[in-house]
Amino acid sequence: MLSALARPFLKAVTGAAFLPNGPVLVAAPHTSFLDGPLLALAYAREKLLPLHMIAYREPFSHWLLGWILRSGGAIPFRRGDKDSQFGMLTAALGWLAAGEAVGIFPEGHLNPADRLNRPRPGLALLALESGLPIVPAVVSGSELVLPPGARMPRLGRTARVVFGQPIRLFPKERRYASLPREERAEMIRNIGFRTMAALAELSGKPPPED
Repeated sequence: MLSALARPFLKAVTGAAFLPNGPVLVAAPHTSFLDGPLLALAYAREKLLPLHMIAYREPFSHWLLGWILRSGGAIPFRRGDKDSQFGMLTAALGWLAAGEAVGIFPEGHLNPADRLNRPRPGLALLALESGLPIVPAVVSGSELVLPPGARMPRLGRTARVVFGQPIRLFPKERRYASLPREERAEMIRNIGFRTMAALAELSGKPPPED
């Protein structure tokens, strides 16, 4: 169902060789509500496995996107709700432990600006808790297919998905759980900004200001 609906808007996928076999985190900038479905479709097409996208609950109320997200096994959560965020992290770690992939937008929300925003801690927490690599990805052109505020995709417009080289944890980061709180906080920050630097290189947008 996901493939049938999103396929007309996905023109090409490059960098699929960077996707490892087995569980992985996929991180991308977020310029359109169509990013999640297109990223999930690109991953499924290359790996024949689902990519469980983490998403705010708002897109789930869209008549088309909500159906696509639910069909693709997306993980919803409510912004500003700590219990919902904890449940989202638990669900994502469960999928990773089961050998599947999870997709996340590290900025946390739509960002149509020319510069990437600072990352939120969710991605780094998932990487540190799971010990898994992060594959940066960019969905290019999705903001033209489904601009912010639009309710229908624009027929005739297409997007591309590009995957980049995996970001792997340093040996010390693999000992995250046993380290003092201050060191763990610094690791979360470093992983977030390493990821945004990789996304800046892939997207051509400036990285967030430090």
